[in-house]
Amino acid sequence: MTSRIKRAVAACLPLLLLSLLLSGCWERKELNELAFVLALGFDKAEKGYNVTMQVVIPSSISSQNAGGTGGSGVPVVVYNFNVPTIYESLRKFNLISSRSPYMGHIRVLVIGEELAREGVGETLDVIKRSREPRMDFYVMVARKTTAENVLKVLTPLDRLPATKLFSSLDKSYRISSKTVAVTLDKFIEDLLYQGENPVLTGVEVLGDPEAGSEKTNVEQTDPRTKLRYDSVAVFKKDKMIGWIDDNLTIGYNYVTDNVTKNTGNFKDEHGTLIIIEALTSATRRKVKIIDGEPHIYLSTEALCNVEEIEGNYKLDTEDKIKLLEEVTEDRVVIRMKEAVEGISKKFNLDIFGFGQSIYRKSPKAWERLKERKGEGYLKTLHVHYEASVTINRIGTIDNSFLEDIKE
Repeated sequence: MTSRIKRAVAACLPLLLLSLLLSGCWERKELNELAFVLALGFDKAEKGYNVTMQVVIPSSISSQNAGGTGGSGVPVVVYNFNVPTIYESLRKFNLISSRSPYMGHIRVLVIGEELAREGVGETLDVIKRSREPRMDFYVMVARKTTAENVLKVLTPLDRLPATKLFSSLDKSYRISSKTVAVTLDKFIEDLLYQGENPVLTGVEVLGDPEAGSEKTNVEQTDPRTKLRYDSVAVFKKDKMIGWIDDNLTIGYNYVTDNVTKNTGNFKDEHGTLIIIEALTSATRRKVKIIDGEPHIYLSTEALCNVEEIEGNYKLDTEDKIKLLEEVTEDRVVIRMKEAVEGISKKFNLDIFGFGQSIYRKSPKAWERLKERKGEGYLKTLHVHYEASVTINRIGTIDNSFLEDIKE
């Protein structure tokens, strides 16, 4: 054997041996073997859990995307299992379906209110451990109903109800600031952090859930059953203890720097209603230790527009616009202050993460605060508020046209 051949063999041999270490597609699954779960629902059962799975029907969606008549049937099927453990529902799925459940495309997880009040820590463990789900889906609480009822409702504009729940929550918190969009990862982080309690948005069923599961629900201009986000659930550790309303939620979002857009209104001294919309908002938070006591400083900056004036109020001078800015600044401060004081009084919980901010600034100051105040530190915590508002535009007209309407 010549030296050239020996060198060639020596160069190829490692490549041949390396191929033996490759496992190939040992865990491959064909698409026609999978059932894509888009939404999960967990409810409390007499013994264990009631698990609901909303699964997409591929033929209904694929024919629609291909330009066919995909809208002729319902786009999803809902499976329900009473099981002692969450994981067992995955095994039971194959007793009634030829496909295996696949969790990689989950959009939302809905938790029944009864289960949320009992505690969700152990319930979420199986989802966190699983390799399939991505942790970027939203978690919510079924308010005054069950997760099963929520996931049975068909929606008209979004053929896939899970997509509707995900997209509407993603948009509502950006536009109205009356909801909170919390992923599973963020919820679990808030459970683990010191000095911060988690929150989740509530979803309600308006109308009869059974009627909402019928195809006729999406064949009417006014569906008999609808889904609506309402209120925010407050948790102590992993147990839900109550709800906060829209006003407190807006204040909470300002404090935690989660406001993208928000609309507010007020009346001037003549009773004219003026609507202001915040287009951008940012809240900076600082912690200072003064004489051994932690102080929280909140500073909000907002860029706003005047969206509506119901009356003959004229924005014809800079002083009037400046006055609107000052009134809006006061409203923002009031929103934040009412949220902190209201939630502290009603629940005695730090959902704002003040304790976590103090801990990051000075672990020693945080330990001293816990020793002296215990869980009631929020009620005596020094919180300082400041807001700066700039009105960028007042619309395409300076004054109302009402005075010019001819007799």
